[in-house]
Amino acid sequence: MAGRGYKQILSRLAAVLLLGYMDSSFALGTAANTVINNTAVVDYQVAGVPNAVNASVAFTIEELLDVNVVSLDAANVSVVSPSSGRQLTFLLTNTGNGSEQFLLSVDTALAGDNFDPVPASARIWIDANGDNTLDTLNDILYNGTNGPVLDGSTPGNDAVAVFVLADIPAGRTAGELANVSLIATSVIADAAGEVNNVGAEITAGGDGGVDANIGVSGAQSSAIGTFEVVNSGVSIAKSVLVFDTQGGQDPHPGAVLRYTLQVTVSGASSIDNLVITDSVPANTTYVANSIVLDGVSQTDAGDAPGVDFSDFNISNANTVTVDLSQGGNITVVPPASFTIGFEVTID
Repeated sequence: MAGRGYKQILSRLAAVLLLGYMDSSFALGTAANTVINNTAVVDYQVAGVPNAVNASVAFTIEELLDVNVVSLDAANVSVVSPSSGRQLTFLLTNTGNGSEQFLLSVDTALAGDNFDPVPASARIWIDANGDNTLDTLNDILYNGTNGPVLDGSTPGNDAVAVFVLADIPAGRTAGELANVSLIATSVIADAAGEVNNVGAEITAGGDGGVDANIGVSGAQSSAIGTFEVVNSGVSIAKSVLVFDTQGGQDPHPGAVLRYTLQVTVSGASSIDNLVITDSVPANTTYVANSIVLDGVSQTDAGDAPGVDFSDFNISNANTVTVDLSQGGNITVVPPASFTIGFEVTID
């Protein structure tokens, strides 16, 4: 009786330990298919003679299928309407204890927002080098079958950034929101039809052929990222005045054409890398050092940032270039406007 009771206690202990591994807080815990051995020893003497007996129990850790998805965007992502390829960033983590591949999907038709991104425009990219930055030359475009394989028992191999790109339709106004959800699902749980069936056991579904258990996430997780329309924009208007050689305004050979560009920045979001280019028309010749920005004469040379903002035939062939960002060093904050002028003569 005593021996039988001892074995029952050990069996119950094993069950308690196994249930403990079904809690997702055990992410990066003991790897699936690990064998746990335990031996108890009883030392005693009979008539002064030492003796000992022992009893052992062993069980194999099953795989926990658990996952977590969170948004990595600190705030709503500002977008202009219309625009294409706008990005949301998520982190997908295998919070189970084995190696598992995940299916990815996007839901752009969520309730509770103001509009949906352009239908069928969503694309999913998987970070390939761990820098959490989208690089379409090196990162992986998801095709429905090449989802990430993550090892929940190995630090550094348990998580990956996922990027969702979508197009913003025309006609949306500032302040409107579009919610987009990224969903990650365990391949094993999906194939077994056990997604969201917490506690279900999939026979031989885990690493090394051990059984797999559906964790508290249901082997599926999602997170929402949000686009917010700010509608900052840049507009440009162009006009020309003619000064002919007779003091009139007839465009004949030798007449001077004075072009004026009016650039306006509006909206709520700052503008980066604002550069204006204007090619000199055919059958005309640029008038040297005629560029003016907001009433200040500019040189034609490719000056270092901080000297002036303009050049001719340096940044672009036979073209007036005005770099309002000073080589990417200045951000233009709306509202703002700029007046650019330059002259050519008719050949």
